[in-house]
Amino acid sequence: MRCVKCVHSIEHFVEHFDTARGCNLGTVILIFVLATMRFSVLSSTRQSLLHRAIHQTMTLGSLGVLSLGVVASLPLKPAYAVSSTNVQPALLQATAEALPAASDQQVADQLANQGIEAFTQHDYLAAYEYWQQAMLLYRMDGRQLKEARMLENLSVVYRVTDRPAEAINMSQQALNLYDALNVTAEQPSAFLNMGSAYRLSGQLDEAIAAYRNGLDLYRKMDDQIGQRILLSLLADTYAEAEAYPQSIDAQTQVLAIARRTRNTQLEAESLSELGYAHFMEAQHGEAVDYYQSALTLFRQLGDRPQEVAVLNNLGRAASLNQDFDTALTAYQQALDIFTELNRPVQVAHLWVNIGQAHSAAGDMDAAIEAFQQSVKLTEVIREQQADSTLPPRLEAAYRELAVLLQQKNRGSEAQQVLGLI
Repeated sequence: MRCVKCVHSIEHFVEHFDTARGCNLGTVILIFVLATMRFSVLSSTRQSLLHRAIHQTMTLGSLGVLSLGVVASLPLKPAYAVSSTNVQPALLQATAEALPAASDQQVADQLANQGIEAFTQHDYLAAYEYWQQAMLLYRMDGRQLKEARMLENLSVVYRVTDRPAEAINMSQQALNLYDALNVTAEQPSAFLNMGSAYRLSGQLDEAIAAYRNGLDLYRKMDDQIGQRILLSLLADTYAEAEAYPQSIDAQTQVLAIARRTRNTQLEAESLSELGYAHFMEAQHGEAVDYYQSALTLFRQLGDRPQEVAVLNNLGRAASLNQDFDTALTAYQQALDIFTELNRPVQVAHLWVNIGQAHSAAGDMDAAIEAFQQSVKLTEVIREQQADSTLPPRLEAAYRELAVLLQQKNRGSEAQQVLGLI
């Protein structure tokens, strides 16, 4: 079993139990606060709505950086040319009727706020329409700062609907305006949005460059939260590019910020991420140390999904470090958790891990027993499911069990096991 990164829930870990990538949820939520919503006027009611939406992102499953899993085929219109005929009469009339004595500025502000409400309700098409019309009104009224903020919002909508090229274009337009206005404080979030769009499109070098530009500005501004967010994004993007030394450097800086600010959740996640990066660099002893530290903190926090993920990763790293006692203890603890949660597929996978650890340690009898447990449970699962296809990881238990049985001169049993495949 390969190492997994941070997970969001037991369900997410079940779904991605044998995958190598994950996400730092705390980072995503903070980025959501910082960069997703640029607005003119926001009432306390809308603030509450926005905060609820932020917390609701925890239930959306596997998150990429601000990629909320929206269907990519959502029919968004392209950016409009600047013309009064592009402002949709029905939309403006509805807003104007709600504000009968409102100026164009008030109408635009109201549209911007309606876009926030639509976005928090996951109605991305409506959010796009509101923000597009607000942007056009701001542009016609010469209010370039607010225009740029709406362009950033549009960038986010394009990104969450899997249209990175348009998102990059919107972010670049926002940056151009901020630069023309000499408004440095607004630029880091635009670089963040642009970097995330580049990353979505697979252009990792460009994503890293954008993130670093934003980080440099946050450092000049002495913005600790902004630095932490962009360092986390850089660490994850470097890891995605398999540039693990750079990922370790960035994540080490995140860890320092977490400890300085006494943010235990962030510290635990950062330790886990460092464990993953060292594991991928084949520095298994260092990975074990980081995972053990992360495990202690996740247990203190009562974070069960992260605990079981780290236990699996710790077992794998310790096994490759030839520390089989630590590996077997970690695997057994993870197995106990999944047994308690009635997750038979994950239990079967962990029996494979345990069998391989025993085999590597030279205890063939214990390895045979573990592989038999995996095969027995897997057969029960296959009988209960219409699809009896064996995942490669579980199939390994059958084949490795057969090899060990052959070595013990139990050839007939070995053939019976192979016949089950």
